[in-house]
Formats: sequence, C-alpha cells, structure tokens
Amino acid sequence: MMIPAALLVIMIPLVATAPAYALRRWQLTTTLVGVLACGAVIFILAHPFGATLALGGLTIDAGTSVNVLGRVLAVRSTDQFPLVLLFCSAAILFLIGWLVSEGWTYVPLGLGMLALLSAGLLIRPFVFAGLAFVAAAALGAIMAQADRSGQGSAGGALRYLVVNTLALPAFLGAGYIVSQASNITDITAQTAAYGPAVVLLAIGLGLLFGAFPIFTWTHSVAKDAPPMVVAFLVTVGGGAVCFLALSLMQDFTWLSNGTSITTYMKVLGAASLVFGGLLAWAQRSFGRVVACAASVEIGISLILLSNSTLLAVETVAFSLLVRALSLGTMALGVALIQRETGSDDFASISGHGRRNPWAALAIAAGGLSLAGIPGTAGFVSRWATARVISRTDMELLVVILLAGASVGIGVVRGLAALFATPVSQDEADATPLAVSPAHSANVRVAVTVALAVALIAILGIAPGMTAPLTNTAAQNYTFYK
Repeated sequence: MMIPAALLVIMIPLVATAPAYALRRWQLTTTLVGVLACGAVIFILAHPFGATLALGGLTIDAGTSVNVLGRVLAVRSTDQFPLVLLFCSAAILFLIGWLVSEGWTYVPLGLGMLALLSAGLLIRPFVFAGLAFVAAAALGAIMAQADRSGQGSAGGALRYLVVNTLALPAFLGAGYIVSQASNITDITAQTAAYGPAVVLLAIGLGLLFGAFPIFTWTHSVAKDAPPMVVAFLVTVGGGAVCFLALSLMQDFTWLSNGTSITTYMKVLGAASLVFGGLLAWAQRSFGRVVACAASVEIGISLILLSNSTLLAVETVAFSLLVRALSLGTMALGVALIQRETGSDDFASISGHGRRNPWAALAIAAGGLSLAGIPGTAGFVSRWATARVISRTDMELLVVILLAGASVGIGVVRGLAALFATPVSQDEADATPLAVSPAHSANVRVAVTVALAVALIAILGIAPGMTAPLTNTAAQNYTFYK
C-alpha cells in the first residue's frame, strides 16, 4: 500500500495529540509521546528524496502528492530538510521542558501546531498556507493561555492570535492579485501587476513573524505565557515562517528576482532588531529579556532572508537549532525559578540563585548563547550571520552586535539579581524551604541542565556536526542571486 509522505508528516503529530492529552498527568510520558512523534516524522523525511521507504506492508513515497478537498499536499525537495529541522527543534524543546509543567496544552497542542505548520508548508496554492498558519496560531494562543486565569491573563494569547490573524487578509489579497496578474500576457505589465502582491506578502510574513515593533506579540506573550511555551512559539513558529518565506521565493520568480521583497524584509528586520536591542538591557524581568531576545532573533532572521544567498539560508537553518537549544535552556531555568518564587521579576528573585544554582546555570548558558557570547552555540550563529552581513552592510552588522550585547546585559543583570543578598535577613528567612525540590528531582534537574549546557558548548566548539543537515536544507533551493 502506497502512502504519500506528505500525509504522514501531518497525520503523525495530529494523531499523537490524543495520547499526549490522555497522558498529560504524567509529564515524562507525554513528553516521550511528543518526542517519538517528532522522531517518526524525522525518520520518514531523512531518506533520500524520491526513494521509497518500505515498512512492513506499507510503502512511503516522499515525492507523491495527495489531494485533500481539491488542494494539493506534497513534500517537495525544498521542503524535506526544513521540515526535519522544524521537528528536530520541537523535539529539543519537548525534551528540555519535561521537568516543568507548562500546562496540559504544551505537548498536545505543540504537536497540533506542528501538524498545521507542516500543512502550511506543503499545501498549494499558497493562500491556504496563510490559513493553516492562522489555524496554528489559534492553537498557539491556547498554549499561551494554558491553565492561567485572572484579569489580563489572556492578553498575550489574544495579541498573538490577533497579530497572526491579520496576516490572513494579506495572503488572500496576494493570492487574488497573483491570479489576476497571471492572465496578463505582456511581460512588463505582468511584472508591474505583481508589485502589490509582493507588498502584501511582505506584510503577511512580517505579521506572522511578529516583526512590527510596538504592534508585536513577543512582549505580551512573554509576560503572560509559560516560558517553555514562549520558546516554542518563537522557535518553531518563527522557523516555520522562515521556511514559508523561502518556499515562496523558490516557487515564484517574480518574488525572488525583484528587490522589493528583500528591501521590505531588511527594513522589518532592522526595525525589529533595533526595537529589541534598545530595550533588552533595561528590562527588569527575565520574561521581558526573553521578549527582547526574541525580537532580536526575528530581526536577524529577516535580515538573513533578505540576502538570498546559500550562506544566508545555511545560517537560518543552523540558527533555528541554536535558538531551540539556547532559548529552551533559558526558558527551563526561568520556569524553575518561577516555580520556586512565583515570579521572574528581578526584584522578587534575590538570593534564589543560591537556592537553585542549576536554574541559574540554565539561564546563564541559554541567555548568554542568545546574546552570542564566545564559546557558545549562539556565537557561531552570530559569526555566520556576520559573514553574510559584512558583504553588504557593515552598519547593520554593528547594530546586530550591539543588540546582542544589550541582550547579554539584560541576562547579566538578571543573574546579578538571582545571586544578590536579600534586603533583610527577615526576607531571607521568610523564603520557604519547603519549595525546594526533593533530592531525586534535583538530580533530574542537574542532569537535564548539564546536558543542555554541554550541547550549547559542543555546538560552540564543533558546529560542523550539524552541517550535513543545514547544508542540505540550503542547497535544495535554487533562487540564489
């Protein structure tokens, strides 16, 4: 029996949501369900494109398309390894977050988001990709809300949903313009007719990224949502948007050959970069620092996409894995501190670095990697970005370095607060010892954090271990200038 790989890529995480939800009371078990679902998809996609995979009586063909309600779903050669990267990033975040309870929604709806984001990358016409991404955003909004209640607790979820939903009219408008322009026979007139579609796609992608300063979801989501959920939305959601942009440039020469889309991406990227960089150093909570770091990461991704070179796309692919590891590790540390103190405000966590040194180590390693400090995986990502940017725009490179330094200052200020002496002995005595985890829990935290920190250091020393995956993902595109 022949089964198209495109169908399995969507159905495996979608079906896995049921056992992940049913087993939600057992954090380790539901995490294993999520990781195994991601692993199954990675296994299917890791085989050479066009080759069939025989599993018992089933034959899986990556090149076969499937028609669903009149819409074509197919794994193209350009989609294969970006999807592998996406599922690898999700698996990393599921594994890192197994120690902390981020609400019943984290793994089940994370898998649902993966299914919808994958559908958005595989479906054509591209208008329906916009619809799939908005549906994924609806699940992301529920993840952000989780089990929280109270006035204002849904602000981040609502902002995330609204910003992403506003992208849908842009995709619909672009689809209509493209269908009309394709009927024009004169080449010059047709090229001009595609102009509004380029603008609308830039707006739609910018909204999905959250790249519009002030009107972005990063700060409100980081304030209200559990830390691991924030990491998932920024990494997996943002990574999927990156690959959607690359897929559109691959499919449409009128988009990749012109300079308009690259100009729009560079402007949005620079704005997001400056926005995050200006604010990061002065924040007074780890959630806000994460939000600024997310804005910086979004800005860098857009600037890399605007370069349309092989090295730029390789850097995008590598940065996705680094972001999953770095942001996930920092989010784990913040979640552990929140579990102990009920807050991540610097004023409320004085002295808790001594009580929970593993959480402090996770924040330090993940946060400084996001800042691009030498010796971390984030530094390699920044170095590769510098190689791309230095060829065209040295001023922008300086802004990237300063933005990274600003994030680093924000992280260091938070660490200083973690290890600060409480303002009074009474305050120190008032901190309940009962909230400290048991010895077995301490061992699990220590092992998880140590492994995550070791991976950050290993990728900082030997980034070439990811080269077969990131290079292959980049080389399948052919639109390079």
